[in-house]
Amino acid sequence: MKNFMHLAIIFGLIAGFVSFACTDQSKLEQEIFENQPSVDADITPLPTIGINLSPKATSSPIQNTVTPTPLSIENGSPDKSLEPAIPINKIPPIFKGKRGGTLKLISKHYFDSLDPHENYSGAHSTWGLGIIYQRLLKFSNGPNITLPSKATECDVCSSWQMVDNKTFIFDVDTNIKWVSEEADDMKRLLPEDIKFSLDRQMDKNQEHSNRFHMVRSIDVKSENQIQINLNVPDADFFISLADGRSKLLSKSDINNPTKIESAPPIGSGPWRLSKLVDDSYSSVENVYSAPNPPYLDSIEFHIITDPQARLSAYSVGLIDVYKIEDSLSELDIALENPEPGLGFEIAFNTAKPPFDDDHTRFLARSSINPDEIIQKAWDNHAFFSLGFVTNHPSWIPDRSDWESYFYPFQHPEALKQNIPIAITTSDFGSRYKKSAEIASQQLTAVGFDPVFNFVNRRQYAEKVWRQSDFDVLMGPTFPQSSTNSFVIPVLHSQGEWNTSNHKDSRLDDLIEKQSQEYNLEKRSEIINKINTHLLEKSYRFMPATEKSLWAWTEDLKNMHPNFSGFEYSHWERVWLDR
Repeated sequence: MKNFMHLAIIFGLIAGFVSFACTDQSKLEQEIFENQPSVDADITPLPTIGINLSPKATSSPIQNTVTPTPLSIENGSPDKSLEPAIPINKIPPIFKGKRGGTLKLISKHYFDSLDPHENYSGAHSTWGLGIIYQRLLKFSNGPNITLPSKATECDVCSSWQMVDNKTFIFDVDTNIKWVSEEADDMKRLLPEDIKFSLDRQMDKNQEHSNRFHMVRSIDVKSENQIQINLNVPDADFFISLADGRSKLLSKSDINNPTKIESAPPIGSGPWRLSKLVDDSYSSVENVYSAPNPPYLDSIEFHIITDPQARLSAYSVGLIDVYKIEDSLSELDIALENPEPGLGFEIAFNTAKPPFDDDHTRFLARSSINPDEIIQKAWDNHAFFSLGFVTNHPSWIPDRSDWESYFYPFQHPEALKQNIPIAITTSDFGSRYKKSAEIASQQLTAVGFDPVFNFVNRRQYAEKVWRQSDFDVLMGPTFPQSSTNSFVIPVLHSQGEWNTSNHKDSRLDDLIEKQSQEYNLEKRSEIINKINTHLLEKSYRFMPATEKSLWAWTEDLKNMHPNFSGFEYSHWERVWLDR
């Protein structure tokens, strides 16, 4: 009975997750590995993939982890302990900037669809015409936001209330209107539009419907109010709503909900599409009739696939913002942005010798010197983490929390005899290759006898992610968009992608508890316990987690981006001092 209840609890947590078995596996493998970019390319996270368990529970037996007392926060200053899990309802700051001018931005990739729910490319959602759309929530940005952060606030809502931990009511801002080419024909954004848009994204025919796996139903309460009902409490629910790809569409302007490629893009934000040329160039213009309009007159988006051409375009002043692709570049760095979840991962297969032995696995892990990998392979533009996306800076392990677990702070004893091991990896770029070489040397120093098993990316997907046919894997971690989209499928004992094959009831319990904890302080405590537990058990970790480097022109002012979740609202607050 106890075991059954445990299974029921787990299923309640992942109810609504789409099983990998129900997806086109070969297509996902191609997206993960065949199209895995080189070190500095954009990585498009996949939606959450969960656990497929049986028997299925009809409801979650887990008790509420937050008070069921109705909670309503109007415009003002809410309890900071709820940030960022609970969205903040606040009035956007008004800056005194210079009006006018055109900002010129660049993207590495073409986008293959005008449908904002089908297109998962940053070239469309953040660095393209996708910024004409809004979401129910958005990620906070500004000078007071410490990155990485997934703090959320209202976008098209004006306030919200938490009825209980599975029921949320949003008041829709009555000042927001749809922006079409007909300036005089502007209809108000209604709750029906929000329901239509979210229902469309939740449709199982949508390739990325998993992002809203936790939503049971959406109800229009009135002409100004909408209610969202969850299957089970989910602390990452607000992140899904704020994701830069969770666009809202006008229900009345969509003639064919299944295919909207031919429809003129109609958004609700302060921008309107002004030009689109063969998917290689687009521009948006300021809609000055919008409340609190942007300072810029317009934004141009240029798609340049050649890396040298991108650098040249920025160097000669044709582009205003540039993601530095060579860490040794002499360009002035304007932002060093932590990228939790992106970087070099090491994982041990606990299902077979030698790493089924806790002591051997501890010895292998403690022989690794993350500092050496970060310095020599990542030019110091990286940091240590446990591999998953974090919602708050406090979730990244502090150096004092992890350094004692690794060489040279941990001095591992030498093996009594050499142990041969195979390191499975693929061509993921020069940083990954160098990282693997250094890690191999470090393992050799304590008595392991490593050999490299180089495979192509499709073979890597087959051997690592489907068959767990490896001793040690070294490469990029599982693509992810939120904390739960990693810890449930990868770290939970019954996760679809538990490639290290560990069975750990203590870890499972922590994962299940944090997944439902809305209070940031309480959730942070659990996350820190997960971090410590993973270090002690040595299943998998990331000695080097990426920091993206950004440069922009000196005359671009008030630039405080938060690139979490394909965020783009920062473009509304910048100005050009030219």
